[in-house]
Parts: sequence; C-alpha cells; structure tokens
Amino acid sequence: MKTKETQIEDIERQVHKFFSQLGETARQEGWHKDSEWTVGINRYLTQLGHKHGFLVFASRCEIADGKEWLYDHHWRSLNDKGNLVSIPLAMEIEWGFGAKNMREKVVEDFTKLIQARAQLRVMVFQGNSIESTLDELQNMVQEFADTQIGDRYLLAGWGWDTEKIHMRPLII
Repeated sequence: MKTKETQIEDIERQVHKFFSQLGETARQEGWHKDSEWTVGINRYLTQLGHKHGFLVFASRCEIADGKEWLYDHHWRSLNDKGNLVSIPLAMEIEWGFGAKNMREKVVEDFTKLIQARAQLRVMVFQGNSIESTLDELQNMVQEFADTQIGDRYLLAGWGWDTEKIHMRPLII
C-alpha cells in the first residue's frame, strides 16, 4: 500500500510526463484554439484524478464530478461522512489572455496556489520568456511567509517563442 507521500510523488511524475508530451499531444489531438488546450489538460488530469480515486472539480470538463471551486481544477478526498479530508491537487490554468495580459493573469492566479493547502500545486500557462516567469513564480513561493517545508509545486509554461514546454518542479 502506498503512503500519502509516495502516492503524491507518483501523481507528480504522471503529471510531469503528461506536460512533457504536451506539444506532441496537442498536435495529435489537433488542438489549435486556446480553449482546446484547456479542455484537453482538464480532461487528462480529471482522468488521472479518477484513476487515483479522487473526486475532480473543473469547469469545461464533462467527465469532472463538478464545476471548478476556488481553483480552475482540483481533486478532493472525502471521508465516509462526506467531509473534505484533503486536496491532493490544485491547479490553475492560464491559457488564452494574449501577450499583453498573460503575465499579470499568471501571477494573479498563482497567488491562489501559494496559499492553497494542497499536496501538489500545479500552474500551467503560456507566454513568452517562460524561464523568467518561472523564476518570478519561484520567488513568490520563497517570499511567502507561510510557505512550509514539504510544499510541492509543478510549474509548466508553454513558450510561444520556443514552441515547447518549460517545467520546474519545486519541493520546499
């Protein structure tokens, strides 16, 4: 039987693998519009959450258990009484605001993830100069006074200028 920690490590590896193949998946699936990328990302992560036995909440995803709540996408673990026990994964997706507002929207939504008490926080976005955005997000985590040892993040940015995914896992 997996411990909670090894389960989340396994989930993180699976999410990382999915994002590392995102460009190829988009080509194979014929994703051209921003909304298709968002729907595809939500669909895969919903399937993964269900595979691990969690309830999944995400908008624009017909196989999710309900609409987004607090975060664009999250998984819930409930006890036998139906009470919330944990949030194994919380994700924000910023796809489709255009170059002018993208960085601002990414930072705004990432702020929600910083304060989240999820076992894995995932930020996926698109834009230019992804590495500098990843640096900025990492600095935000480090500067947040309530960051705790063991906090786990996966940051994934699709570069318009590089046409590839840039990822940065963070474990505090």
